[in-house]
Amino acid sequence: MSVAVSNSPVFSPSSSLFCNMTSIITASPEALTLPLSHLKPSPCSSSSSAPSSPSSPFRLRKDEKERIETLGGYVDFCHGVWRIQGSLAVSRGIGDRHLKQWVIAEPDTKVLRIIPEYEFLILASDGLWDKVSNQEAVDIARPLCIDTPQPLTACKMLADLSASRGSSDDISVMLIQLGRYI
Repeated sequence: MSVAVSNSPVFSPSSSLFCNMTSIITASPEALTLPLSHLKPSPCSSSSSAPSSPSSPFRLRKDEKERIETLGGYVDFCHGVWRIQGSLAVSRGIGDRHLKQWVIAEPDTKVLRIIPEYEFLILASDGLWDKVSNQEAVDIARPLCIDTPQPLTACKMLADLSASRGSSDDISVMLIQLGRYI
């Protein structure tokens, strides 16, 4: 498997890599499937002949909002993002003890079937997706992953772009080239 990851301290100076891992990915190339699980809203984007689309939902879904409100919490739109108790922008995660009664540690999981049209996957923390669209990420990464083997450069470019647009969150980017499995 060809994987490139950018989680440079430049983009998360006050945090530990182990505290900020938001996506877990395992590949099962024999079955041409890719199970994806995540706690925070860390959708992945795929490059294919069709326009990109997130493989998982962004941010707080309607059912998550209802679950939080049923438990006595509130979800408020603050600084351009829906937040639990006006603070946390995710409803699934570990840590955040003061919000534990509303934030659950059960991951969202789905299985992506790898098809020949999929060239690569971009997995990233919400620090990227808050400032860079799925299609924009694919458009930036594709020339560096298909025409030349520079996936780490693509990861760094995406992280730099998000930071230049004002992301104050941690920015972690992983790119997985899928050609070997198809």
